[in-house]
Amino acid sequence: MSDKDSTLAQFDQAGAQRLEKIYLTPDVVQQREQIFQLLHVKPGMQALDIGCGPGFTSLALALAVGDKGRVDAIDIAPPMLQLAARRCEDAKQLSFHQADVLHMPFADGVFDIALATQVYEYVADLDAAFTELARVMKSGAQVLLVDTDWESCVWACRDETRMRRVMQGWSQHIPHPQLPRSLVQRLQRAGFAEVQVNTIPLINLRFSPDTFSGGMMGFIASFVAGLPDYGTQLVADWQADVSSMEEASGYFFSLNRYVFTAYKP
Repeated sequence: MSDKDSTLAQFDQAGAQRLEKIYLTPDVVQQREQIFQLLHVKPGMQALDIGCGPGFTSLALALAVGDKGRVDAIDIAPPMLQLAARRCEDAKQLSFHQADVLHMPFADGVFDIALATQVYEYVADLDAAFTELARVMKSGAQVLLVDTDWESCVWACRDETRMRRVMQGWSQHIPHPQLPRSLVQRLQRAGFAEVQVNTIPLINLRFSPDTFSGGMMGFIASFVAGLPDYGTQLVADWQADVSSMEEASGYFFSLNRYVFTAYKP
């Protein structure tokens, strides 16, 4: 299965709706606001939302560039584009396209600014992807990329061995589970300059479906249960263990988001 096919399988209709609920949790809403503060978007700009998902950042970009600007948003998963189109139906300056990051349907040097959240870790051929990103950006344009290293995850449990096994299984859902470690060098190789890195932690001290970790638990369980030599029982035991930490006031979850900004000379 190609990385594109794997991504499409993860973001079918049910997966897209599950992700949308996670993006609506207060944790992720706050994270989105913090990330947007690092993006130097201005009225009248031409903006690109890469891997737009359910359209939250697409709408924010459309509001920021205003009626005289333009936003193009791409995603490879039709269910995501359907959710995004409904959310953004009143934003006339916004257009959606089904496309992947290796073949973006835009001319050279079009965009002033681009944003991608949790996208490039799903792409096997990163050098080609960043070359394509550089192609569509104007000289002086800013790009902002958000990616996660799941080894930065701290999740309280009673069975550490099982926790490590589940997280090792989860790392198989993307080609580059530790992408942030090499992202500075990769961006520089593609011709970007002034690369800076910020860290935004996600922290949950209680278990609830309305938190990032509570929502992600189901997402992780769904993927890992389907792996060879894992199965539903191991995953169910893991979920029960982690969620029951709440009973002893011992629930703790922390994960770092790494935010990279860079410019095209």
